[in-house]
Amino acid sequence: MSPVVSVVPAQSRRERLRDELRREVLAAARHQLAGQHGLSKLTMAAVAKEVGVTPPALYRHFENRQDVIAQLCVLIVEEVLELLAVAVARQEPGDIAAALVASTRTSLDWAVRNPAEFDLVIGSGIRAELTDSHALQRRMAEMVGGHYVPLFRELAAAGIPRPAHDELGPELAEQVSRYRDAVGGHDLPLGVAHLMVTSWRQVYGLQCMAVYGHQEFAFGDHVALHEDLVSALLVQMGLEPHPTVR
Repeated sequence: MSPVVSVVPAQSRRERLRDELRREVLAAARHQLAGQHGLSKLTMAAVAKEVGVTPPALYRHFENRQDVIAQLCVLIVEEVLELLAVAVARQEPGDIAAALVASTRTSLDWAVRNPAEFDLVIGSGIRAELTDSHALQRRMAEMVGGHYVPLFRELAAAGIPRPAHDELGPELAEQVSRYRDAVGGHDLPLGVAHLMVTSWRQVYGLQCMAVYGHQEFAFGDHVALHEDLVSALLVQMGLEPHPTVR
């Protein structure tokens, strides 16, 4: 008997044109965001002009400006995750410490190179532009969790030091539990999820320092400070503080 071959239907011409326009619109929106214009000038009219269509044409594919911004956020997160995956792939298989260092350093480098995108996705932009961003933020957290949860799952299996459930306190434990479920880490011990979010809390703080230029009179490129931070986090996890990163 011949094997059954699954055939994926080819896109129609209209579907291809729709997808092409969507990509062009998001590229134009990102150009508006990252250029001198900023979020305040990111309008449907400006995007339509750059793409070369009329504003009404955009509304056949996007509900409104907020829809464009939401889809742009997802696109940016996808880009960052691709960069993190490449960085991790360069490390020795199974070297979780090196994978964590490579991921955090790559995300720092990306943030410094793309301050407008960082501000939109992780800074104040998303809350300022989208009145109800909870669902979008949860979706992006789940996307990022797809990269980091497997690493922390391996750390959990290795028995890394972490607080017990009753050490967190009921209110914090409930919040960490919601975070763990949102990022797809339902099987993670609560203490490991707590370690994951507190590590991110510190990495995020350093990235904000770098992107927004806080304390730049002392910390120029923030790389030395980043290496010190991540080394301390690795020691907290019972790992070697200075893994080899490619």
